[in-house]
Amino acid sequence: MNRIIFCAIIGVAALLVGCGEPADLKTDIVKASTMVCGSCAKNVEKAVYAIEGVKSVAVDLNEKNVTVKYLAAQTNLQTIELAIADAGYDANDRKRDPAAYEKLDACCRID
Repeated sequence: MNRIIFCAIIGVAALLVGCGEPADLKTDIVKASTMVCGSCAKNVEKAVYAIEGVKSVAVDLNEKNVTVKYLAAQTNLQTIELAIADAGYDANDRKRDPAAYEKLDACCRID
């Protein structure tokens, strides 16, 4: 009986430990200062989620920030910045792709 209880406790403990975030999960915040509307936020979110290893994307339009959780073994901050820039938006110090910017809806273009 004691052995069954001990095994049950070990099993529950293993489950709880396994439910945590992966060890190489990293969180970065990207400043996307050229986002101006909800459509911009959706475009950026879609571009970042397309990257393998990205687990979550939270766009704060008021602060013009994109918080990204990703697996460091699969991607990195530079790849995330590039995806945002390729979608037509500035990302930290990386400038937006001019051709992608011209394809954005009129409400998304600030110039």
